[in-house]
Amino acid sequence: MDFSKLFPQATAWVEGLPKMWPFLYLQNIYAPFGAIHLVGMALLGGCILLINLRLLNTGVTSQTPSGVERNLRVWQLLGAVIVLGTGIIIGALNSAKLFYSTAFLAKMIAMAAALLFTFGVCNAVARADGKVPAGARIVAVIAVGLWLVSMWIFSTTKGLNPGVFHVVTGAFAILMILGGVSRLAAAVAFGALTIGFLAVYAVIGFDNGDQVYQDMSRWGVVAASVILAVLLALQIGRKGPDAPGAFARMIAVFSILSWITVAAGGRWIGFS
Repeated sequence: MDFSKLFPQATAWVEGLPKMWPFLYLQNIYAPFGAIHLVGMALLGGCILLINLRLLNTGVTSQTPSGVERNLRVWQLLGAVIVLGTGIIIGALNSAKLFYSTAFLAKMIAMAAALLFTFGVCNAVARADGKVPAGARIVAVIAVGLWLVSMWIFSTTKGLNPGVFHVVTGAFAILMILGGVSRLAAAVAFGALTIGFLAVYAVIGFDNGDQVYQDMSRWGVVAASVILAVLLALQIGRKGPDAPGAFARMIAVFSILSWITVAAGGRWIGFS
């Protein structure tokens, strides 16, 4: 599945984008846009991470969630403008390739979810110091649905599904950052999973496509996901002093994972 199958009538227009104004004049200065895009990603990602970690009751705990969001608001918006602006230019210059990329489709759906989480849910929750407004709850449900669609495309597309491991790794990293009993459990589970994968691939070779090994990899990720779900549920259920509610903490986890999915999709565009 890709955009060419969803919108076949747009093929001629999409493939002709690099020759249209103003993209026609940007071909020779493509590299600076890529560099600025990375700067914007770092700025936006840092702000998102700090706000969501505060909702998870870690990170900059010396300030209230509303204080953290207020101090980062301008920088977060600036990062978003840079990322989206340069992303449109980079995408237009590579439109003929991206139109046929399943990874790009998964990335765009995940980005829709991530933007909804960030600007429609997490910021509102942070401004309310952990209370989740009714409107934010509705937007959160929509965002989770979009993220699950993206993960379904990611995990069921041959050649793309190994990228799910990046999302799983990110979730384990969240648990290790949060600390407590879950940190040790997450470290042991992720270590066992990684060693298992490396051991299998060391024996069979990294380019082995036999079905039995594909099944082993898939079920390994499924097992890791189940462990993750249990550990995250336990971590989210814990409530420390001045910690936002469980629903707010769950939203923060999904927000971080949605942005990790966006990044993973971007990395796998060139591999799929």
